Amino acid sequence: MKNLKNQKGITLVALVVTIIVLLILAGVSLSLVAGSNGIMTRTVNARDKNESATAAERAELAIAELQMEWYEAYYANGDKTGNYATLQQYLTSKTGKEIGGYKLKITNTNVEVSTTKDGVLAKADLVYQDANNNADLNKVAIKSWTLVKPGTEAATE
Repeated sequence: MKNLKNQKGITLVALVVTIIVLLILAGVSLSLVAGSNGIMTRTVNARDKNESATAAERAELAIAELQMEWYEAYYANGDKTGNYATLQQYLTSKTGKEIGGYKLKITNTNVEVSTTKDGVLAKADLVYQDANNNADLNKVAIKSWTLVKPGTEAATE
């Protein structure tokens, strides 16, 4: 029989230690990528916040566009006999307007922005007042936005 002490190679202990170290590294890597605060979770949250913020911006632009349409029809063209004597009435009549893939639901006091895919993305309170905080149905401002994570009811920003 040959002398086993002269053979060269890796010992079983070294192999087991190497496997354990690799398993620990794999576990740490997976938790960094897929954990509750991992890269994937943060990426999804960032995408949802970006989508909601984009929806809010689109709604602000749509309301500004509707304000200009109303102003042009009511003041610039002198059509004061129209059905929409105030900006508030005009905005409310435009509920359901779609702009840039987002649908607006406008009421007297708020606006909701949604998509057919994700549902409601943002909600805002509308305030009809002038620069001196006096009630004025011909001047609108967005008081505050609530960004909604797609697929949930409401999550304030």
